[in-house]
Amino acid sequence: MSSILQKLIFQKGKTASDGLMQPEREAIVDALHYCMYADSSIALAETKVIADWNETLDWDPNHPFSTYEPRSIAAARQALESQDARMEFILSIVRRMGSEKSSDTLLRLCRKLADADGKRSDGEWAFIEALSNALATAKK
Repeated sequence: MSSILQKLIFQKGKTASDGLMQPEREAIVDALHYCMYADSSIALAETKVIADWNETLDWDPNHPFSTYEPRSIAAARQALESQDARMEFILSIVRRMGSEKSSDTLLRLCRKLADADGKRSDGEWAFIEALSNALATAKK
């Protein structure tokens, strides 16, 4: 597909057929990567949750998943370094959520990923709870 056609189809701020805008997709991927690394154990089942969800997306071809994923992983791992970094990471995710539907999708997928390996990590669930609280506060 030519870059002119791509720009016409994926104009900045437009919602694709998956119902999400690109910043929402990226925020959800960031949160999923954080959950995957939060328990210090990466399970095949967790990577499958991300891969399966990614296949359903209308990822912007001007910003492909393959180039975004390494940045997302780096940001998630950096957020694990301190409480302040984690809170800034959560706020970054919240700022990119544009609708209640995308926020619901975010939390549902995080819970699914946290349960995917059969172990409930305190780190994963503390992150999900903090993320849920931040989203609820942002709605007010």
